[in-house]
Amino acid sequence: MEKRLCTAVALLLAGVAGAQTQKGNGLISGDVSIDYSRSNFQQNETTQRGWEPVLNLTAGRFVADNWLLGIAVSSQSTFRKSETSVLINQLQGTLSQRDASIAVITTPFVRRYWQFAPVQVFAGAGLSVGVNGNRLTDREFDELTQQIIPVEQRNRGLRISPHLEAGANYFLTNRLALQLSISAASLPLSVGSVSTGLVYWTGANRKNKLQPTRKNVQTKRDNWLVEGGFHAGRASTDFPSGNTEKSAGYSISPSVGYFISERNVLGISVPVGFGSYENSSPIPPNSSANWSVGISPYFQHYWTSTRLTPYTRASTTYSTLEYKTDSGINKRNSLSAEGSIGLAYMAGQRLIIETSLANASLTYRPSNDSETDAKLWDARLSGGLRGNFAIRYALTRPK
Repeated sequence: MEKRLCTAVALLLAGVAGAQTQKGNGLISGDVSIDYSRSNFQQNETTQRGWEPVLNLTAGRFVADNWLLGIAVSSQSTFRKSETSVLINQLQGTLSQRDASIAVITTPFVRRYWQFAPVQVFAGAGLSVGVNGNRLTDREFDELTQQIIPVEQRNRGLRISPHLEAGANYFLTNRLALQLSISAASLPLSVGSVSTGLVYWTGANRKNKLQPTRKNVQTKRDNWLVEGGFHAGRASTDFPSGNTEKSAGYSISPSVGYFISERNVLGISVPVGFGSYENSSPIPPNSSANWSVGISPYFQHYWTSTRLTPYTRASTTYSTLEYKTDSGINKRNSLSAEGSIGLAYMAGQRLIIETSLANASLTYRPSNDSETDAKLWDARLSGGLRGNFAIRYALTRPK
């Protein structure tokens, strides 16, 4: 009896997973982001502005059962402008620099899917065609003519390479799947090109069923949430001249939250970091060290009592950085605000797996030291299905 039941369940799961790869279905994944920065340097009357839009999009359609034909497009652009007021021949003038660059990679591909319920495995191949261009326009001071003259440079490039990939999908709903993939330009596939993200599946026969309401143990009142991360790294370079460069960096960001009510958590994170650099060159030797500490309170709300639920999160961060060099000590502060919307998946009884779908942040960093005396603004907007994933651990109340 038990063997028959297990066989029936396995066949049912295989049928549900297999229906995803039927002819006529498709998939969409991708993300988009825009970074804007502005810096004002009072000492030399310089203003710098910059835009950096990024787009990644993957779309495909099953032309036969288990065979997907698709295309991936990746685009990254940079637009920067710098202006400096100068006094030339008793007249006020402006030196400027404009830098515009764009890189686009287009990859048509074909994939073959295999069903190992509840996981799908795929392998694919394609051809990547990348084009890039850069235009640099300066308004420079010519010492010979004692005038400001324009200078322009242009660069273009083309790259064609094979594209090989392999990965797996795990379905969270009938239309939304978590994907892990590895891609490279040659075999064996490089572990360094691992990516994760969400994939949205399309198709008339893929009806999205409503999730049943359930009691999520993780989001009960009086529970605690624990998360965080750390980083440690060291590097050393020896040059033929006998000079040695050494650098090190360490950081840790513990975070704890408390559910003040059902599905509402109030928490705080304390990021701490330390870094150092040393150059043994005698002309002259130099070294530096920096440490930083911040405090980041946040509020997060989980919208529904279902296994997969949307969430919203708002946070603010105040941090201070102390930078010590051979010439002295500089101290810089920053203040930022951030809001995000994402999805949370209740895994088991204690884990919550989260990914951000849309994010907006604004950071202000004033600096009043003698060298820079600058005011820096950074703004970022991003959205899509390829966000970073976070794992949070819930300390539940004893029954």
